[in-house]
Amino acid sequence: MLKINTTITTQEGFQVQGALGYLDIFILADNWVNLRYYKSEADYEAGMAPLNTSLPSRVSTDLTQEEFWGTALAMTIHDKCKAAIEEITGAGTVEVVS
Repeated sequence: MLKINTTITTQEGFQVQGALGYLDIFILADNWVNLRYYKSEADYEAGMAPLNTSLPSRVSTDLTQEEFWGTALAMTIHDKCKAAIEEITGAGTVEVVS
């Protein structure tokens, strides 16, 4: 899970502070992560619809063999998603929380 420590604006014009990004990781011949964003962990757990944002909804992880077979695969994937989000939200605005 990633926490976005800045205010984001949904496509409907609502502002959300501290949104959470949930990762659906796919490691196949081509590997990627689908991202969904929620106002809170409670919204995610309640099955609420994800937020409509301009943040990335799919990130290609372009894993190297060393990254795939290394001991930090989950962190590598989170870091790649964090970098893609921070291209929009700014450096230092996203943290891995679980």
